[in-house]
Amino acid sequence: MSKSYKLKAGFSIVEALLAGAILALLLTAVVGAIIYGEDSAVSGGERTRALFLAEEGLEAARNIRNLNYSNLTDGTWGLSTSTNVWTLSGTSNTIENFNRQISIASVDSNTKTVTSTVSWRQNSTRSASTSITARLTNWLSSVGGKGGMLVFGQGGVPADTIVYRNLLSDGSWSATSTTADIDTLTTTKALRAVSTYSSATRNEKIIISRHYNGSAQFIYAQVYNGGTGTWGNVQALSTWTTTNFLDVQNFSGTYLNNGDFMVIYSDNTTIPRARIWNGSAWLAQTSLTNLGTSQIPNVIVARARPGTNEVMAVFFTQGSDSITQYYNGSVWSAITNHSTVAPLATKRLIDFDWSPMTTTKGAMIFANSGTDTTLTLKIWTANGTGGGSWGAVANSTASGGRLGAMSLKGRTGAEQFLACQKDANNDIYCYRASTTPAWTSPTNNILTTTSQTGIQRSFDLAYEAISGSLGLAVYSDNTVTPKYRKYNPTTNAFDAAASSIAVAGGGVLATVSLIPQPDTDDIMVLMGDANNDLRSIIWDGGSDALYTTPVGKTLNLHGITGSATTDFWYDFAWDRF
Repeated sequence: MSKSYKLKAGFSIVEALLAGAILALLLTAVVGAIIYGEDSAVSGGERTRALFLAEEGLEAARNIRNLNYSNLTDGTWGLSTSTNVWTLSGTSNTIENFNRQISIASVDSNTKTVTSTVSWRQNSTRSASTSITARLTNWLSSVGGKGGMLVFGQGGVPADTIVYRNLLSDGSWSATSTTADIDTLTTTKALRAVSTYSSATRNEKIIISRHYNGSAQFIYAQVYNGGTGTWGNVQALSTWTTTNFLDVQNFSGTYLNNGDFMVIYSDNTTIPRARIWNGSAWLAQTSLTNLGTSQIPNVIVARARPGTNEVMAVFFTQGSDSITQYYNGSVWSAITNHSTVAPLATKRLIDFDWSPMTTTKGAMIFANSGTDTTLTLKIWTANGTGGGSWGAVANSTASGGRLGAMSLKGRTGAEQFLACQKDANNDIYCYRASTTPAWTSPTNNILTTTSQTGIQRSFDLAYEAISGSLGLAVYSDNTVTPKYRKYNPTTNAFDAAASSIAVAGGGVLATVSLIPQPDTDDIMVLMGDANNDLRSIIWDGGSDALYTTPVGKTLNLHGITGSATTDFWYDFAWDRF
């Protein structure tokens, strides 16, 4: 063997050793990166899950407070459920590999600081935790101390005057006063629909109103400053020229957890619009996702998920589609089209509500065919990070005719919803829904087979907000005397016989709206009749009967010149601040 060959061979051995070392280093780095990435993914997933459980713990504490404030006992607790009702139990509770504790401390006699803490082990040497804190107040301490505001049209068509009355804390009504003039250059933009909203963080209310002048429609917003008792910040939202679809509810609003107010509305295009009121100004208009060809919204329902800035928006369109979009606190999702056909585009054939019991659950009802006689139910489950998913559908038993205007309300204390609808035969059928999803038919669930004719919702329903122990349905049986039945969720039954609300004079009951008082079990009942009169009476949640005193809570006549029997030209909002 020559010397040169030996040198070459030696050099090759060194090269091989160096290459091996470099390869080992590279493999170590790659494997380390993979392991680190997997650890990071697992850690991120665990933190998301922990945040969800912490939020659930805080919502559980709110539900415990709603049922009975005295059950929020100071200390460190775990949580358990019995018959779908949250209770404090032990000193912590374990969910999978997570440990959750609820710490409660008194601030004063009517306020508690509640902290929901979730901890977990990331590995054998490292642990982690996350916490959410909120202050919960004794809502019932304010019983009798809060009133509300009634807003309605005055003067009939074509007058555009909007008036309001305050329900005072002593149970009396203030004198009638006018809101801001939505257009000082004309008086012919008749009020056709109005919704009223109350802030929990500021002494303010907001109304959204839709108007018609004989050739064009307009949607406006304005703000009431409760500190000064004045209206202002009038904002023109949209206008379009058309003489049809005058009786629809193509706008909706909701307060977010951060105190902002969001309104979603139609400008007679397939792209819904939105604006935010931040407490001092209306922000620039934004656009939601395009609903699709011919899908101009006729009905809009917007509901903020309790305790968050997330919003579910549901749309029933002129193309008879039922569509939803979800707002994660900053951006809107793509649309979800649930149904492409329904019996009639002018009716309110969609509704949505969040469960007061488990606020990650929401329920939607809608029509699923042009001859549909059964309510279709879908459940939305929020994931706690700004998203969620829809579950399977469930159908109620059939009513006597094609579906009509519908309403859905969630119950405090259980994952249950009550839904009613007026079909094409003017029957009013009611059903109970669960988040399974599933339907049951309560005993005596056909309220009437002779309701007032027309496309409008001639009934409404509500649960007592704090206890959830009783539901109430008020409806028209096509007479001048409004009827009501109580609903017992324990026995899943409505009263066998209807009770009457004695009305002197007036026309056939045409429209009904029930607004639960968030701080008590009282319920405001508003009724518009065929003469376009507006009356109110309040349900006493303490005695489970209509108030007979004070006079402001008994039957009162407010307006006598509303716009049309098919319109909701009135609304009420309870004080929340």
